[in-house]
Amino acid sequence: MKISSQPDVVMIYQERDNVEAAIQQIMELELKFNAYKYNPEKLRTIAETKPKILLLSSNNIKNTIQLYINYLEKYEQQIAPHNAILLINSRETYRAYLACENGLFDNYVIINPLNEPYRLKLVLLQELHLIESHKNEGLEKLISEGEDELASCIEHGVILKKSFIQEVNDSKADILAASNAAALDSDEARLVLQNLVGLSLEGMNENISAGIQNILDQLVTLKLNSKALTEGVEKRSTPKKKTVVGMNTKLLTSDEIKLNPTATVSYKVLIAEPSNLFTRVIAEIFSETAFKYLLVNDGQTALTQISDFKPDVVLLAYDLPKINGFDITKTIRAQGNKVPIIAYVHQKDKAEVKRWIPLGLSGYLVKPSKKSAILKNIEKAVKNPIEIIPHRSNANNTDIQWVEEYSVGNADIDEQHKELFFMINDFFKQDSKAKAIMLFQNLSAYIDLHFATEEDLLRQINYPNTEEHIKKHDELRAKFHLLQDKLDNYHTDIHHKIGMFLYNWLAQHILKSDMEYRTYALSIEEPSFCQ
Repeated sequence: MKISSQPDVVMIYQERDNVEAAIQQIMELELKFNAYKYNPEKLRTIAETKPKILLLSSNNIKNTIQLYINYLEKYEQQIAPHNAILLINSRETYRAYLACENGLFDNYVIINPLNEPYRLKLVLLQELHLIESHKNEGLEKLISEGEDELASCIEHGVILKKSFIQEVNDSKADILAASNAAALDSDEARLVLQNLVGLSLEGMNENISAGIQNILDQLVTLKLNSKALTEGVEKRSTPKKKTVVGMNTKLLTSDEIKLNPTATVSYKVLIAEPSNLFTRVIAEIFSETAFKYLLVNDGQTALTQISDFKPDVVLLAYDLPKINGFDITKTIRAQGNKVPIIAYVHQKDKAEVKRWIPLGLSGYLVKPSKKSAILKNIEKAVKNPIEIIPHRSNANNTDIQWVEEYSVGNADIDEQHKELFFMINDFFKQDSKAKAIMLFQNLSAYIDLHFATEEDLLRQINYPNTEEHIKKHDELRAKFHLLQDKLDNYHTDIHHKIGMFLYNWLAQHILKSDMEYRTYALSIEEPSFCQ
C-alpha cells in the first residue's frame, strides 16, 4: 500500500481479520489514514511520513511493545511527535492498561471483542494526573506475577520515549536561549527565529542538527548578524560523543548501589552498546552512581579499551559492529584476561548465551533491562567476581577444556574431573527440555559418586579440613535438588542460569577447594598423589 504524506493515522497490524472492524470505523471519519501489515523494511517510510497517531496491533502485547521500542530506537532521527495507541484483544486489557499508565503508549482500544473495562479508569487517572502515584505499583505487581521481562520492557520503553521527547524540548529551549544571548537587534528577526524553532522542532521531520542549520540559513537571508548566533547554537547543540567517560563522585553512598566506603577509587565499568538510544539510557543510569564509566559503540573500540581503560567489569552487548561481544570475550580470555563480563543481548540473540557461558560470564541481561537489574548485576560482578577457567579454545571450539595444570595429583580424582568437564560442556549445548533434564540427572548422580570418592580419600589421608570440605559438598547437593525442581519448568533462561552455576561451581571446585587438599597431600608426601 502506498503511504500518503503526513497521514493523520497509520495502523500497523499483523492479522488483517483482527483489525478489519477498526479500519472500517476509522474510514468513516474521513481521516488521512493508512493501514499496512507489519514489515520491518517499511518502518522507515512510516517514520518519514510523520503520522500524528500510530496504531499498533499484534497477537501479543509483548511483541507490540518490542516492535515500538525497536521503532523508537532505529528511526529516532525521522520520528515526529505522535500519539501511540495499542489495539488489543480483551484478554490483554490489564497489560495494555499498565503500558499506558506508565506512559509508553498514550491509550489503548479493545477491538476484539468490543469491551473495554479499564478504559474509564485509565482516562480518569490521566485527567486527574494520578498516574505517577500508581505506575510503580503496577510494575511491582507484574514482577510479583513473574512478568519481569514485560515490566522491564515497559520501563525501558518509557525511558526511551522520555529521552526522545526531552531531546526535542531541550534543543528547542537551547536555540531560543542562544537567540537571546546573541543580542539580535531586530524584534522581527527574533520573532521569525522563534517561529522557525517551533516549526522545525515540533515537526521533527529531519534530525535536530539539520533543523538548526535550516534556521540559521533563513536568518542569514534576513541579513542578520548570524555569527554570534551560530556560535551560541553550536555551543549548545553539539552532539555528545558516543564514547564518553563519566563519574559522579557525590553519590558514593547512594542507596541505589552501595560500594565500599573506604575505597579511594570507584570501580570502573566499560559499557559496549551499539544503540544510540540504549547508550543514552545507560549513561543516565551510571551518571547517578559512584562508578567511573566508559561508553563505546563498536567491538574494535571495546577490545582496545578493555586493554587501555582496564575496567573492573564489562557490560558487553552481543550485536556490536566490527567484532561482536562473543568474539571479544573469546579473544580476551585467550589472552588470559579474567575481567568480569556481563552479556547484554536482544531477545533474538539469547540463544548465543549458551556458547558464551564456557568463556566465563558473570551474568547476562536481555534488552531492555530494568535499571535495578543492570546495577544489581554490575555490583555483584565487581564485588563477587567468579573464578575464570583459563581458556585455550581453537577457532571452532569454545568448550571448557581440562589441562594438566588442573590436576590434583591423584589419578582417580583427575579422571572424574575430566568426566565432569565433558558432562558440563554437554549440558551447555543442549536445547531441549528432555535432553537437559536427562543430562542434569546424570550429572547429579555422577557428582554424588565423585564426592563420595573424594570424601573417602580425604579421610584416608587425614586431611584436617575434611569436615569443612564435606559440608561444601552437602551444600552443593542441596542446590542441585533445587535446580532439578527448576528444570521441571524448563525454558531458555533456566538453562542458561544453571549453565552459569555449573561453570562457576566447576571453577571453584577444581581451581580452589580441591587445590587446597592437593597442597596438603603433597606436603605429607602421600603416595597416592604425585607432582
